[in-house]
Amino acid sequence: MTSSLWDMRAGETACLVAYDERLDIRYRTRLRELGFHPGARVVCVRTPRFGAPHVYRVGTSIFSLEDSLARHVLVEVSDRVANTTLSAPAA
Repeated sequence: MTSSLWDMRAGETACLVAYDERLDIRYRTRLRELGFHPGARVVCVRTPRFGAPHVYRVGTSIFSLEDSLARHVLVEVSDRVANTTLSAPAA
């Protein structure tokens, strides 16, 4: 199911599908330069509250994007990391 980058939750992995047609060409170009291109694997690292920019990993780089931009990037969520995988293994 396709949703926006902004709708991802922390720990989710997605494949970038396309850009919303309302996204200005200048932003599309810049996002591609940063690695946000169709087919790219994107991981949502952090989703702070109160509308703060969300944090995403693309390749080996980390970026924060505001909702006004991230809502125009369409993705297909493929994997969700369980909170238990982020903690230390039991002894």
